[in-house]
Amino acid sequence: MLRVISRFSTKGLIDLQIFNNKDMELTEKERLMLIEMKNEILKLTLEIMDITKDEDKKGEIKKKITTIISKISIISSYAKPKNINLQPLLEAVNLLFVHMDALEDSWTVYSPIIEMICNNINYIQFDFTKKDIKIKIPKIDLSIFKL
Repeated sequence: MLRVISRFSTKGLIDLQIFNNKDMELTEKERLMLIEMKNEILKLTLEIMDITKDEDKKGEIKKKITTIISKISIISSYAKPKNINLQPLLEAVNLLFVHMDALEDSWTVYSPIIEMICNNINYIQFDFTKKDIKIKIPKIDLSIFKL
């Protein structure tokens, strides 16, 4: 059973901490589901990389990235709370969306950054233990948005 504790941080954001019951282990079905989600994330990022230079695909790219963030969030709910910090990834995605919208029709100049974010997402490591998952998220340098 999962126990969820939420509180507001000093930045006004909700901080969620999700704990696995100490006696509960991940079932084989849960592990397979999480591995399948990781594979779905890979598929979505590859689809995004195929269309980053297509000016008509901005909405589709944003939807796929949002779906990826949701899947990562679901996977992270099985992890130890101290191993989860999705905030830098979320900040990078939000900055990307703001910049894409600001450039309207010339947003494709951010194709390399979209591809870098997709590669970083695919580099997220999920290490299974008997009780949960340890997640290692690569650091994203937000200075990439200073073009």
